[in-house]
Amino acid sequence: MKRLFLTIVAAAVTAAASADEVAVRAALQRAFPQSPIQGISKTPVPGMLEAAIDGKIFYVTDDGRYILGGPLVDVKASRNLTEARLEQINAIPFNSLPLDWAFKRVKGTGTRTMAIFEDPDCPYCKKLEQELKGIDNVTVYVFLYPIDQIHPDAAAKSKAVWCAKDRIKAWDEVMRTGIAPAGAADCDNPIAKIVDFAKRHGITGTPTTILTDGRRLVGAVPRAELEAQLQKAAKR
Repeated sequence: MKRLFLTIVAAAVTAAASADEVAVRAALQRAFPQSPIQGISKTPVPGMLEAAIDGKIFYVTDDGRYILGGPLVDVKASRNLTEARLEQINAIPFNSLPLDWAFKRVKGTGTRTMAIFEDPDCPYCKKLEQELKGIDNVTVYVFLYPIDQIHPDAAAKSKAVWCAKDRIKAWDEVMRTGIAPAGAADCDNPIAKIVDFAKRHGITGTPTTILTDGRRLVGAVPRAELEAQLQKAAKR
């Protein structure tokens, strides 16, 4: 009898949870008709669910009536729960990166690894390159990702760098002077494929760094923070 009672209670709880999710999903579809819902899950807050939508996190009351944008912070644990979840849902497994579309720079032992999507006309990319000068024992894969809407000359410069005999030297030169390397820039190149890959994975700005644990860092991350994140990724 006791087992039957527990089974009935569990079934009722499951049904209620399912009903909550149905209501929430319907509300989200009305509020974000053009955006894919990646998932709905529980939060530590009673009566509130988490919704991952198009790479962003929202919080929804379990009746689907109210939607909040976050962040959700656990004050006792001093932890930003929204930030932690965004790291998870926006992660890109490092082994899924098409590394043959990037050129590689090895510094020191090269034991630590990272990949960066960069635009040759992006000022924040130039700043990140300066920060990278102070980091040793790292292998960096650079994906040339021109954002034409902002930098109309970036695609041509990216192709020129890829077609250069010494891509690292050409990249350093365009980062320093803004001038594309001389020579033919009509070789077979992966630029269009990189742009497509970046868009499919929600990489909308440069520089975007991908660590070996799949986490992404956006913007010109300071050297000390980049060192700390590289160490964190290596431990996972």
